Amino acid sequence: MTTFILIHGAFTGGWIWGRTARALARLGHEVCRPTLTGCGERSHLLRPEIVLAMHVEDLAQFLFHEDIDRAVLVGHGYGAMIASAVAHRHSGKVAGLVHLDGVIPGRGASFLNALGKGSTRLHARQDGSDWLVPPPPAESYGIECRELARWFSVRLQPFPRSCLASPYPYGGRDRDQPAVYLRTTGLEDPAVKAQAARAALKGMRVAELATGPLPMLTNPGRLAKVLDAAAREMPLGEGRSKADGRVSPRRECRRKDGER
Repeated sequence: MTTFILIHGAFTGGWIWGRTARALARLGHEVCRPTLTGCGERSHLLRPEIVLAMHVEDLAQFLFHEDIDRAVLVGHGYGAMIASAVAHRHSGKVAGLVHLDGVIPGRGASFLNALGKGSTRLHARQDGSDWLVPPPPAESYGIECRELARWFSVRLQPFPRSCLASPYPYGGRDRDQPAVYLRTTGLEDPAVKAQAARAALKGMRVAELATGPLPMLTNPGRLAKVLDAAAREMPLGEGRSKADGRVSPRRECRRKDGER
């Protein structure tokens, strides 16, 4: 069993991972899909002060309070920056990284810097208020099922511009973690292709998913199997901290409960 932490990107929330979470659970994995401050069901907390560092702290606090060790962090788009940052800060709690059409951050570069001008799908639109970026139109994601597209579109929300413009303050310690880059195909995005090339240069294994840009919605079973296979390649250990080799109390109790 692997513990997967599924991290959403801009304009969405933990809700986008629901189908994939259920598919992973059917494969025997433990799955969490936290929602970042100001997003999804936490949109009532949306405010101009939200920056990248707050979202990194969201995930760091989640790992601590849920007592999660040796998790595989799966980051979609902007969420890949959160995954990399947490892997840098809390390497003992992270077993590996999976970047799904994600941005591979460099120290001092923001999400927008990393994408440049070439993105047709992920680059933030420049209209909207001074501090909010409106979501891209749902049809730009190529969802063919009309009912699913409607369900998706009514859940998209504006996203704080400051998060997308915040410089990434961390170094490259996350590169010590096993990592896979998944690039979706179907709606070719030059910026995503460039990020996949950057990942390959950094030594990550790069794989293509012919599922369209939102496989967590349109092909969750296939995505779950790919994530399962990726996790099997990672030295996850048995609930142990990379730093000290201890077993987490939660998993130790779970073992004892199973012996009774």
